[in-house]
Amino acid sequence: MGNTAMRKVLLTIFTALWVIGAPAGAGTELSEEAVFATVKAKTLDKEKFVFPEDVRGAQLNILFLAMGGDREDGTFQQDALLAWQAALEERGVFSDDVMAYHFPVMEGVPFFVKGIIVGAIRDSYAGKVPLDQAGVLFIKDLEAFAEAAGLVVDGQPTIVIATSEAKPLQSFKGEVSPEGVDEIVAAIEQIGQ
Repeated sequence: MGNTAMRKVLLTIFTALWVIGAPAGAGTELSEEAVFATVKAKTLDKEKFVFPEDVRGAQLNILFLAMGGDREDGTFQQDALLAWQAALEERGVFSDDVMAYHFPVMEGVPFFVKGIIVGAIRDSYAGKVPLDQAGVLFIKDLEAFAEAAGLVVDGQPTIVIATSEAKPLQSFKGEVSPEGVDEIVAAIEQIGQ
C-alpha cells in the first residue's frame, strides 16, 4: 500500500471514530498553523470576493462551510448550515462585530456548469442569508483545502469561528442541536473577550 493510500485509510478511520464519538456541535480548537487557502470567487450578489481576505467581521467571522463530495451531500450540508445560522440568529449572535458567511466548497467542477450551480445555490439562499455574505468556492483539491485549515472532509456540515483576519480558531461539526448552539455561543463569547 502506497503512502498516499495509507494516509487516506488512516484519515478515514480517524474520521469515522471521531464522528461516532463526538456529539453534534462538539468544538475542536484548530492549530496555530491552520490557514485558509486563498480562493478568488464572487458573492451570490455577483461581486468579486477573495476568500478569506474579504470576510469583514470586526471581531470574529463565523464561516459555514459545506464541503460535500457530491450534490446530495452538499445539499444536506447547506440545509443544515442554514438551520445553524437561523438558530444562532435567534440567540442574537450576529452583528458588525461577528459576521456570518456561507461558502459551499466544490472541487473539480467544469467551467461550463459553474454558473448553473451558482444560480441554484443563489436561489436556495435567497431570503435566508445576505447574498453579499455567501459565495461558492470552486477549488482543485477539497482535501488539501480542508487540511490546510485543520479541517476534515467527512460529510458533516462545518462551522468555523475565525478572527477578523479570517484565521481559523475553532471548528464545529454536525447538525444543529440546542447543545451545539449553546457551545458555539459560549465559544464566541469566550473568544470575543
